Amino acid sequence: MTAQRTLEVMIIGAGISGVGAGVALKRRGIEAFTLLEAAASLGGTWRDNRYPGVAVDIPSVAYCYPFATDFPWSRIFAPGAEILRYVQHCADRFDVSRHIRFGTRVRRAVFDEASDEWCAELSDGATLRARFLIVATGLFGAPIIPDIPGLDAFRGTVMHTGRWDEGHSLHGRRVAVIGTGASAVQVIPAIVDRVAQLTVFQRTPTWVSPRLDAALPHDSWWDPQRSALVRRSLRWATECVLEFLTFAIVEFQRVPIIVRSVERLVRRWMRSQVSDAGTRERLLPAYGLGCKRPTSSNDYLRSFDRAHVALVTAPITRITPTAILTADGASHPVETIVLATGFQTTAPGNNPSVDLVGRAGRRLTDFWAQQGRQAYAGVSVPGFPNCFLTMGPYEGGFNWFTMLDAQLAHIVGCLDLAARRGTTRIEVSPAAHERYAQHMRARAQRTVFTSPGCAGANSYYLDDRGEASLALPHTPWWRVRQRRRLLVEGYV
Repeated sequence: MTAQRTLEVMIIGAGISGVGAGVALKRRGIEAFTLLEAAASLGGTWRDNRYPGVAVDIPSVAYCYPFATDFPWSRIFAPGAEILRYVQHCADRFDVSRHIRFGTRVRRAVFDEASDEWCAELSDGATLRARFLIVATGLFGAPIIPDIPGLDAFRGTVMHTGRWDEGHSLHGRRVAVIGTGASAVQVIPAIVDRVAQLTVFQRTPTWVSPRLDAALPHDSWWDPQRSALVRRSLRWATECVLEFLTFAIVEFQRVPIIVRSVERLVRRWMRSQVSDAGTRERLLPAYGLGCKRPTSSNDYLRSFDRAHVALVTAPITRITPTAILTADGASHPVETIVLATGFQTTAPGNNPSVDLVGRAGRRLTDFWAQQGRQAYAGVSVPGFPNCFLTMGPYEGGFNWFTMLDAQLAHIVGCLDLAARRGTTRIEVSPAAHERYAQHMRARAQRTVFTSPGCAGANSYYLDDRGEASLALPHTPWWRVRQRRRLLVEGYV
């Protein structure tokens, strides 16, 4: 089937990245674009994650688009529903909503070398063409469902935190939470008062620091919504802290004392939160701070002091229709199972979650399987002209919005470069891509993620090759400083 090109740009995904890309295009004067969203509404991660207690772990004044900082946040760390309202607000405010096609799933996108266009094959059999393709499918769209024998035969309710069943009541039930990562740290304190019995199954403990959260003032001179100076000051202070934390992690091999010093302070605080000595020791990580994304909560650790909460560290062997069995021979009767088991992040077929086929029929999943996960500036891959990732390999960081701002500036720079040269095709050169990939891998070896202290952390920063290909092995400011050079040197 053929389709006439009426679009300049196609964006796949209408989450934070897709909406941000839409705003960036409109600011450049491009109106001939569309966002293709498989779901019935926008929001991505913040639409899908509706579990009790879900909230952002970056201060709200910094966790937002730089062109829309005046949102009336309720707290320092905004709840998830508020983040979703913010994304919806920005889509409407900047006139991106009318460009979104909901209920439109892209099965495959193929580059047509004859016309220098991308052809998107949709799930309903239709096709759509555009000169440029921006892939904004995100990291946290595909939940990990653990392969536990008997899970399918469980007679109670099973739900992943990323697919929460809001119609299911936990009140008075025996509930199991499998996993103790970031989602569990938020959901456990939120449901502990609802349930009759809470059993938490832990494979790997997580680092937890205190959460300095509070309601934001809306009746004083330092209300961030009312004062641009307050907003800029708070954003600057937040980014400085994140820059420092990133420096400590990515330069770990040179200055391990920074991480080690913070680690001692956090460990001391964690010990003070749990009264039972045995439980306390099992909740303390054996791996180093920073190996996994740290979490923060004032209530998570204290939850294990409750009489009706049990921590189980013996491996799960099987699930029966009414209970969870563990390797120590114990049977734990439960009525509801909550899977706080994370997302596929760097797994093949995720981010991007659409099948991309470039020049000469090359598939992106095949290229990464053979060469390892890599993308020039986290944006471009050789053999895939006119195609840009909003969050490619070696680009992750603490603040998604900070990363996205730099990535979108790079993508718009590529569009400008193509326009100035009067070309219908722009592609990263293999030589520039290879130099960049080698630099990133070398830098990644200096980070905390590859240190012996991270053994056993089960970090999602590591891909299936064991390479730390998710996080940028530089500080966020490095992206900004290198943007112009990477644009000039990288593309043909």
